[in-house]
Amino acid sequence: MHLRRDEALSNLMLGIVLSLEAGSSHYDDVTLVTVHDDRGRLLAGLRTAPANLILYAAARIPLDESLQCLAYGFLREGVSLPGAIGPKEVAERFAAIWSSLTDCRVELEMPLRVYELRTVNSEVIGEGRLRLAQEADLEWIVSGTVGFLVDGGLDNAPDLEGVRRAARRQVERQDLYLWEHEGEIVSMAATTRATGRGIALNQVYTPKELRGRGYATSCVASLGQHLLDSGYEFCTLFADLKNPTSNGVYLRVGFEPIGDFAAYRFLGGTA
Repeated sequence: MHLRRDEALSNLMLGIVLSLEAGSSHYDDVTLVTVHDDRGRLLAGLRTAPANLILYAAARIPLDESLQCLAYGFLREGVSLPGAIGPKEVAERFAAIWSSLTDCRVELEMPLRVYELRTVNSEVIGEGRLRLAQEADLEWIVSGTVGFLVDGGLDNAPDLEGVRRAARRQVERQDLYLWEHEGEIVSMAATTRATGRGIALNQVYTPKELRGRGYATSCVASLGQHLLDSGYEFCTLFADLKNPTSNGVYLRVGFEPIGDFAAYRFLGGTA
């Protein structure tokens, strides 16, 4: 399987595919398409509506030709795309092709860097403790998740009930971890998209009034060490390149950059 060959860098699409194979009911509307020639698959696209199209391309392929084939396929089926995310060059080229075919306007939604963690710098872990989130923490989690979405530019008006339902699912699945200092919750981080040898981290958040004290660093480092101790070979995460603070946190913890992604938004147009 092509995605398995570069598991860490392909964790976004691979993690979703594996969860679907395992029977996940988290996604209501899923589209998965491939472009291939007589020698094998060249390109894959996955969309969990209403989210952006996720792109993956094998190495050393005729990229523009493959992306054009994918775009024409969507147009033939009358598919409208809100945007696309993938490795920087792949997403950039697809956005240009889609814009030329549909006359839509393209905006860079987020420049991203993919990081991989194999060894934790334990020296950055400060006083406090990591623990699983519980039902009793739900109000803090909802408030923190809203802050994460708004501060990160992901959603300026989150649906509170939707956030609450998602938070409850995270608690039930034991996907969400909290960092406590002197008995107070001060930061959080979540796990998502196990890919076999690795697992991804996301939703790293510290309230504004508590920042600058190393809480997120301690939370992420402790969670990363816990996951590595649990048997995972590596952890991955995406970081917004427009946020130097979070990128600095991950580098201090021991994450190393392994590639750049880009997320584009499509506005208007005929598709």
